[in-house]
Amino acid sequence: MKRLLSILLLLIVPVILHAQNSVHGTLVDQQTGTPIPGASAVVTGTTTGAVTNDVGAFTLTSDAAITSITVTRTGYAATEVAVTDASASLRIRLTPTTTTLAGVQIVANRPTPSVAVLTQQDLERASGLSLENSVNTVPGVFMQSRTPWGGVRITIRGYYPSTSGNSPNSNGLGYQVFMNNIPVTDASGATILDDIDYSTLGNVEVFKGPASSLYGSAIGGTVKFSTARPTPNETSFGQQVLGGSNGLLRTNTSFQTATSSSDLVLNYGHQTYDSFRPHSASLKDFVRASGDFDVADNQTVSAYFSYNRSFEELAGEIDSADFYNRRAVSNPAYIANDSHIQITSFVTGVTDNYRLNDHFTNQTTLFGSGRAYSQPFAHGFTDANQFSVGGRSAFGYSGQLGIVGVTGTLGGSLQRTNISTNGVFIIPAPPYVERPTDQENYAANASLFTEWNFAMPSQVTLTVGASLNKNEFGIRNMLKNNQLYDTTATQSKSFDAVLNPRVALTKGLGANASVYVSASSGSTPPLLSNIIANTGAVDLSLKPERAVQYEVGTQGSFFDNRLTGQVALFDVENTDKLVSQTANSVTFTTNAGKQRDRGAELSLSYLAIDNKTQPLSLLRPWVSYTYTDSKFIAFKSDNNNGANTVDFSGNAVPRVPRNMMNAGIDLGTSQGIYLNGTYRFVDKVPVTFDNSTYVKSYDLLGAKLGYKQQVDKHWSLNVFAGGDNLLGSTNYSFLFVGPNYKGLAQAPDGGTGDGYIIPASYKATFYGSLGLSYTF
Repeated sequence: MKRLLSILLLLIVPVILHAQNSVHGTLVDQQTGTPIPGASAVVTGTTTGAVTNDVGAFTLTSDAAITSITVTRTGYAATEVAVTDASASLRIRLTPTTTTLAGVQIVANRPTPSVAVLTQQDLERASGLSLENSVNTVPGVFMQSRTPWGGVRITIRGYYPSTSGNSPNSNGLGYQVFMNNIPVTDASGATILDDIDYSTLGNVEVFKGPASSLYGSAIGGTVKFSTARPTPNETSFGQQVLGGSNGLLRTNTSFQTATSSSDLVLNYGHQTYDSFRPHSASLKDFVRASGDFDVADNQTVSAYFSYNRSFEELAGEIDSADFYNRRAVSNPAYIANDSHIQITSFVTGVTDNYRLNDHFTNQTTLFGSGRAYSQPFAHGFTDANQFSVGGRSAFGYSGQLGIVGVTGTLGGSLQRTNISTNGVFIIPAPPYVERPTDQENYAANASLFTEWNFAMPSQVTLTVGASLNKNEFGIRNMLKNNQLYDTTATQSKSFDAVLNPRVALTKGLGANASVYVSASSGSTPPLLSNIIANTGAVDLSLKPERAVQYEVGTQGSFFDNRLTGQVALFDVENTDKLVSQTANSVTFTTNAGKQRDRGAELSLSYLAIDNKTQPLSLLRPWVSYTYTDSKFIAFKSDNNNGANTVDFSGNAVPRVPRNMMNAGIDLGTSQGIYLNGTYRFVDKVPVTFDNSTYVKSYDLLGAKLGYKQQVDKHWSLNVFAGGDNLLGSTNYSFLFVGPNYKGLAQAPDGGTGDGYIIPASYKATFYGSLGLSYTF
C-alpha cells in the first residue's frame, strides 16, 4: 500500500508543479485598447509559446518557472514583459511600429478590410495641429475646412448631403465621429470639430461608407479618434512650443504617468493665429484629462474629460477673380458684421470594459457633452446652447462552433440633445426684412446593432451585420409674427425605424493577404436644422437619405512584409438626396433625387530599409490614389416638377475631385534625424449642380525635417521644422456649392460675383517646434 501511494505521489506532484508554471493574459493595442488576435507570446529564451485568440487572450505553460515572456505581432514593436505574479492576469499593450502603410493597416482576413488606420506617426507627418495633412492621404477621403483651424467637413467616397455645404456652421453631416468611444456627433446629426485638439490624438480609424454596422451605418462612414496614451511604466512632464507663418503660436504642456495596469494624461494646449487675409484669426484653448485603470484582472475602466474654447473669425467666401489673381481679401459682408464662430464646450465619458469569461465581454460607455456657441454671419446671427447625454453598451462573443470560429457583437445606444437657439436672419436684398428665431428643440436617436464573423475552413470569413436606427426631432417655436407666443406647443418628427443590413465575404491568401467582397446599406436622416426653414416653418415630410455600397478589393503584405498595398473598387447608390433650395427668399430642404458614386482606391508602400543599427535606418516611399466618378441620377432642383424645376441628372457632383493622388517618402537615421515629404494632387471640380463653373486643379508639396533623441536618462528632445504648399500653389480650403451662380449681383470689388471659394494661403507657410520631455 505504501509503495502504491509513493508511486501515485511521484505521478501527481510533477503534474501539480507543471500546472503552477502557467501565465495568462490579454494583448491590446497601446493606443486604442482593442484586443490583438494572432499575436505570438513565448517564454523568453525558449520556444514555448502560444497564439492569442480572437479576443487577444493567451495562456502559456512551462515546465520551468516563467519569469519573462516576449510578445510579437506584425505591425507592432516586440515587447518583453517581466512576470512577477504568475497567478495575475497580464494586460500587455503593444505599440504600433512606425512603418505601417500610410492610411491603411494591412491585416489578412480583417472583417472590415476597407478601414483606414492612421497611427501617431501618420498624424505627426506635418505640424500635427491639423488633421487634413494626414487624413487626406487616405484614399477616398477629402477633408476641408471653412477657416484655417475650424469649420471642418469630411467627404468620404464622394458622399455628402447637398444641404451641408451652406449650413451656417458648415456642420458635418452624413458621417459619425467618436472620441474615445464618446460620440462627437450630436443626436441631431451635426458634427462640429472646431473644439477637437488633433495634436493629442494617437490613432484615427476611418470606416469608408456604411462598412460597419456597429456605428449606425451612416452613409458617409465613421471616424474614430483615440487620444495618445503614455508609455507603460514611465512618468514624464513635457513642454512643446511651436511657431509658424501668419502669427501661428502653439504651446502644449503635458503630464503623463503609466504603470503596467494604469495610465493618466493631463494636457493643456493654447493656440493663436493671425491668418494670411483679413478677419480670419483664430484663438483656441484645450484642457484634457484621460486615464485607463485596470481595476481587476478582467476589468478596465477608462475616463475622458475635455474643456475647450474656440474662436474663429469668418473672412467669408471670395469670387474667382480674386482667387485666381491671388488676392488676400475677405468678403465685405462678413467683415461688416464681425462674423465669427465662438464655441465653449466640454465632453466627458466613462467606459467600462469587462471580460465576463473566456467567451463573453462587455463594453459600456456613459457620456455627456455641452456646447455654447455664438455665430454672427454675413446676414444675421445665431446663438445656441446645447447639451447631450447618452450611453452605449455592446456585448462581445468569441468561441468555436465545430470547425467554425465565431466572433460577434450585439449592442445598443441612446442619445438625446437639447438645443436652445435664437437669432435673426436678414434677407440680403431690399427691403432687407429681418426674420428672428427663438426655439427650444430636441433630437433623440436610438440604435440596435450587431455584427458577426464566421471564420470557416480554407481561410474564408463570412461577416453579417445590421443596425436598426430610430430618430426623432422636436421643435418648439417661441415666436409667431415676431411676437412671443404659446411656448407649450411642440412639433415633432419621428422617423420610421430604418434597418441597414450588411454582408461581406473574405478569402485569405496565406498569412498576409486577402480578397473580399461586401454589400452594405446605410441611411442619413436630415439635420434638425434641415426640417426648419429660415422663416421658422417646419417641414415634417422629409425622409432620410438611403444608400447601398458595393465593394470588392484585395490587400496584403509581401516580401517579408516590406511591400504592402490595397486595391478597392466601390459603387455607392444614394437615393432621396437632401437638397437646399430657395424660393422668394425662403430657404428650405427637400428630398429631390439620386446620386451614384463609383470609384477605385489604391495604396502602396515599400519599406526599403528598416534597420535601426544602420546610419540610414528607415526608407519608405509610399503612394495612394483615388478615382471617383460621382454623378447625379434623377436629380432635380426641387420635387415640384414645374416650369422652374431644373433637371441636373447626369451631371458631375460638385466638390468631388475625379482624381486625387498622394505620394511621400519617410526617412530616418540611427542618429535621430527624420524627414517626411508629401506631395498631393487634387483634380478640378465643379461647384455648381449645372456644372457651369469649375475650380482648377492644384498640387501641394510639404516637407518636415526633425531631430528626435533621448539626450540622457531623463531628458528627451524633439525639434523639427517644416513647410506646407512649398510650390506656392493657388489652392482652396473650402468650396460652397449650389444649383448655379448666374444672375448674382456684381461683386463690389470688381469680381464676377460668383463668390464660392475660401482660399488657402497662396504662399508657402513654415513652422518650427521645440519639444522637451523629462522622465522621472
